[in-house]
Amino acid sequence: MRHRALLLLCLAAMPLLTHCAGDDVAKIVPSDQVTTSTRDAAAAARLISEYRASRGLGPVSADSRLNAAAEHQARAVAEAGKLSHGAFASRMDAYSIAGAAAENLTAGSGDVEGAIGRWKRSAAHDRNLLMKDARRIGLARADSPGHGYRSYWALVLAQ
Repeated sequence: MRHRALLLLCLAAMPLLTHCAGDDVAKIVPSDQVTTSTRDAAAAARLISEYRASRGLGPVSADSRLNAAAEHQARAVAEAGKLSHGAFASRMDAYSIAGAAAENLTAGSGDVEGAIGRWKRSAAHDRNLLMKDARRIGLARADSPGHGYRSYWALVLAQ
């Protein structure tokens, strides 16, 4: 039940935060021009844990399966040149991520601190950062030099 409520919250916020489209959005950037990385996941877990602690919540840790799910979406939005959560629930199922989960996307930030700062300043994204049941995160960055926002970030939070 919580998963459904959280998913509905994410879906309700999407029109305000993104241009909605499916996973099959037209690619404007060829795949070979997009690079991805999950190397900032541990730093993101530390920063998010510090933020959560300041609000009386428990820490999160980086998780390789969540990193893979985040990397999938970071690449998809970088190739499309626009933010979209696409088929979030199906993607969580594909990566065997069960229970409460949420996703934050942003574009244009040059570093993990900037991406997290943007999410803190957005009410819907901030609720995800402070999701009570979150214990693990996955973070990925996709870069498409010379195209769109250049840097695209995806964060997946889960139990």
